[in-house]
Amino acid sequence: AMNAAQWKEAHDGFLQAAHWLPQAAQVHHNLALCQLALGQSQAAQQSAERALALNPQLWQSRLVQGNAFKALKQAEAADAAYALVLQTQPDNGEALLARADLAINVFGLPLQAMALALPLLRDKFHAVDAQLTTLMANVYDRDVSATVLSQAVMKFSKQNLRMNARTNEKLNRLKLAPRTESEQKSKRPRVALISPLFCASPVYFLTIFGWRHVAKGCDIVVFNRGHKTDWATEIFKGLASEWHNVQEMDAVRLAQAMHAADIDVLYDLGGWMDPVGLKALSVKPAKQMFKWVGGQSVTTGLDNFDGWIGDEHQSPLHLQHLYTEPLVNIPGSYATYTPPDYLPPTPKRKSDVPVVFSNPAKVSRAFLAELQAMPGKKCFVHRQFQYPQARARVEEALGVSNVEFVLPNSHKEALEVLGQHQVMLDTFPYSSGLTAREAQAMGVRVQDRKSVV
Repeated sequence: AMNAAQWKEAHDGFLQAAHWLPQAAQVHHNLALCQLALGQSQAAQQSAERALALNPQLWQSRLVQGNAFKALKQAEAADAAYALVLQTQPDNGEALLARADLAINVFGLPLQAMALALPLLRDKFHAVDAQLTTLMANVYDRDVSATVLSQAVMKFSKQNLRMNARTNEKLNRLKLAPRTESEQKSKRPRVALISPLFCASPVYFLTIFGWRHVAKGCDIVVFNRGHKTDWATEIFKGLASEWHNVQEMDAVRLAQAMHAADIDVLYDLGGWMDPVGLKALSVKPAKQMFKWVGGQSVTTGLDNFDGWIGDEHQSPLHLQHLYTEPLVNIPGSYATYTPPDYLPPTPKRKSDVPVVFSNPAKVSRAFLAELQAMPGKKCFVHRQFQYPQARARVEEALGVSNVEFVLPNSHKEALEVLGQHQVMLDTFPYSSGLTAREAQAMGVRVQDRKSVV
């Protein structure tokens, strides 16, 4: 059952085996794997710990423990678990890639992620993941041009995100027969959304206005690729005619599920946040497909999308060569911002200290160099600055006395802090999307390299 990714059945079997063989480390390890796949992170951590207590040499359980810690948002504990694996196996590809993932997505250190992935670029087992890690790190901080990066993404996508011919042929046989004319007239169009972020994220705040409109005349079918749920998830569920939890599906099974859903138009709201999802989309499981908000920092590299939805500012037509998707630009703006109920009112008095409201990974070397030329203190707002390694890079570049870090405990707190400032400094080469909209909604001016908006 585990080999077939039937995680619930496998979990129940290993749970029974653990009662029969309580001293068998491998049983507890396999139980931890199943629990992790089912999103039971705390239980997975405990089962992995049990396996390690029975067999301290079982490094695979140490990796599972690290993955469980990461899912529980205990990033430093996760990093320490991976580091323990590397103490005895310095070339362990899974541990190196896991640390690289934390370096980019938690500690805000894309250059460190590249260094961790470097030894694996020619490794026969991990080269693809190492290449992907390097590409994503370059999105945040790079020495190459946008054209070179885009070409590298396109090459990677062509080599690694295409189903093989046999699988593609099998999926084509699964395609449904065309609807009859009467069915076409009586049936509402089916619009699919796929993303790992159906929660309080840019996917919600920048697209929900559109989906509320679409839901008036279409059936919305959601393919949920993430585990995070909150108040925004419930709003998406309220609009959906069908909701499919497909977090653990591989690319083939996911493509089959989307084929079977008989979709007219599909919107990818995940992009490079979900490479498995992109691979499933490489066989075009819907009649039409568009790339929109969510992981939209760079082209998918797939050539079967019907369009990339942007605007004249985000994706001007003269940059079509950076995209495999045809650019479909919405006049004025590619998205409509829907503020949360807790958006704070604009304060009467604002601080003249500029604010950087951004994931630490977006604070590139080039951006820091520009900040060095600006006199005065800067305020950095993001929960991930709680980690010393995220703060150290900024402090080293700007000086400890010239920076202030604010660690909001919630999105509401972050907005309250943002609204207290007159100007938000926009990062580059990875610029703001949702945060720029939030700043403007509270009367905060957004300053990029060329102007103040």
